[in-house]
Amino acid sequence: METKSNKTGKNQPENYRNGQPVNPQNGLFGQTRKSASGAVYSFAVFFSLLAAVIFSFILSAVVKSSGSALEDFKTRDWYKYLNFLLPQIAYLGAIMLFAFVFKEKPVSFGYRKAKPIYFILALPLAFGLLFSLNWVNGKFIELLSLMGYTDPSVSDPNLTSREYALLYQIPSLAGGGIIGATLVIAVMPAFMEETVFRGIMLEGIKDIGTVAACLSGGLLFSLFHQNPAQTIYQFICGAVFTLMAIRSGSIFPSVLMHFINNAVILLDYRLDFLSKVTGAWTVVFYVLSAVCLVGVLSYLIFFDKKTNRKKEGKIKPFLMYALVGLILCCVLWLVTFVSGFGG
Repeated sequence: METKSNKTGKNQPENYRNGQPVNPQNGLFGQTRKSASGAVYSFAVFFSLLAAVIFSFILSAVVKSSGSALEDFKTRDWYKYLNFLLPQIAYLGAIMLFAFVFKEKPVSFGYRKAKPIYFILALPLAFGLLFSLNWVNGKFIELLSLMGYTDPSVSDPNLTSREYALLYQIPSLAGGGIIGATLVIAVMPAFMEETVFRGIMLEGIKDIGTVAACLSGGLLFSLFHQNPAQTIYQFICGAVFTLMAIRSGSIFPSVLMHFINNAVILLDYRLDFLSKVTGAWTVVFYVLSAVCLVGVLSYLIFFDKKTNRKKEGKIKPFLMYALVGLILCCVLWLVTFVSGFGG
């Protein structure tokens, strides 16, 4: 990559000057950096759907040739691991395509050092998001239930969501199994998804303003997961992760928060410790997490404002190239939502 000297006399990548990304006029498919970020969103969605379709065809062929029932395969660890691995491979494909075609190095999409304070803040913020926000999302799910909605991913009415997940979704957590499960459920998603959303895409749309970038990050993140029951939770997580990435100038603090979120959930599947928090302790737990969430967010929003950006550009170039992915996600979200009323 060509470099040019800035005012300090130091050589930096031409599309990355004075610690801030610059939108070059030539990039992915001859478009701007913002358009390339939108294309990454569409490619990530397309690759993940393609991987799911290929996996479905292969599984159907295996089931047919073996004479076994599909339900038999769904309870096996290799099946569960593939379900988690394939999307991560798809995201990695989108990242590598972007890096190869657009000629950018990881430093230009968030792989930069962050001050220790942001890693410290990430801990109570992750705690607040995981528990107080989970309570809010639980109330949202209760509202959907009153409307007649049931989670279509839990197809056995005789099992609780926890029992269903352990039987059909989560690989064995016994013994050393927790290590493999943590790798595919907590480590890889934290790096892959944060690289896509708080790295490549955020660097492309920062100039639409801090508030708009955070709201866009939350919306794109929640739609991407196509899970109506988790929409509020994922929207707020996406917005907060985006704010943390903007404030720290790095994706690593948000990677840490993403990892903590998934790892704690996974650990609870193994130890079931959250169900033991009852009575008055439940209130204390949620109040403490809410204080952490509000306190850290207040600091990031109202006091740590040196990275605030006003609107300098439009999001239209991004949306034009992200449109295919957005349409696919919206359609799948609606299909899942409607199917939740089918029972």
